[in-house]
Amino acid sequence: MSERSWKDKVVMWNEGGISSAEIVKRCEQIGKKVSKSKVLRLLKKTYVVRKPYTPSSIIDKEKIQPIFKYIFDAFMSESQEDEEKIVKEIQAQFGETVRSTETVKATITPTIVKRIREAQGIGTDHVRYGHSVRMVNRPPRVAFCTHHLSVGTMFTHHAFTDESMVQSGKRGRFCFVLKGDTSRRIKPKFKHPPQLMIWGGVSWEGATPLVVMRNKVRIDGGVYQSMLHSTYLKWAEEKFGGNVVLVQDNAACHTSESTQAFFKRSGVQLILRMQKQMRRVIEKQGEPVYD
Repeated sequence: MSERSWKDKVVMWNEGGISSAEIVKRCEQIGKKVSKSKVLRLLKKTYVVRKPYTPSSIIDKEKIQPIFKYIFDAFMSESQEDEEKIVKEIQAQFGETVRSTETVKATITPTIVKRIREAQGIGTDHVRYGHSVRMVNRPPRVAFCTHHLSVGTMFTHHAFTDESMVQSGKRGRFCFVLKGDTSRRIKPKFKHPPQLMIWGGVSWEGATPLVVMRNKVRIDGGVYQSMLHSTYLKWAEEKFGGNVVLVQDNAACHTSESTQAFFKRSGVQLILRMQKQMRRVIEKQGEPVYD
């Protein structure tokens, strides 16, 4: 019998008014040997209702709810708010003591702020960063997406290109281990793992040839132009007769003056930062769009 099923039966028997001693006997009848104390611990864990957190250090109980609200609003308005800063603001606004002395005990500390935050359901999570879009750049984003959606652009003559660094081995932040098996958390790691920079692109007519470089190669304007000259221009001529639009991001080597001059000399048509989710760009009025 599974762990889940016998525990469910214990809860059901308890709800039926059966004593813990009788529950122990019934567990033995179904092949599960448990003690009375284990049954009581299980029922306590199942039915326990935690008391709302109330800091005992705050003497004036009328201040508790305003302080709770202040901390909640502070973290909701700024998700990376500093707890030390909140402590000082509470001292200024509510007159709470923040530093213990020989005669006075601190009534509000960063630890208390943390507990109040957690008691109101505000936990912690990993930060994700995305590009920021200035107000002046938002209307052009919307105009670009609106135009191409209205004319039904299929992007059949576009090459979407980018470069990326790849590294040997797994780089995940999490692993799966049995409880207590801490040794499996430790993974061998090279001080300088092998890395390669790979440039490539995709289009309606297929993928471009790949350009592979060692990680020590610094991709500046000159290196990037050399890559395009030796790889992209020949491919564009073979696949599209030269009538293709290069789509790239706004990395420094892509937008430098020498690279822009190279585009003009070579007749390369160009679009910077094609929006993959154009409808969402319009919905958000040009603001950043995150997956």
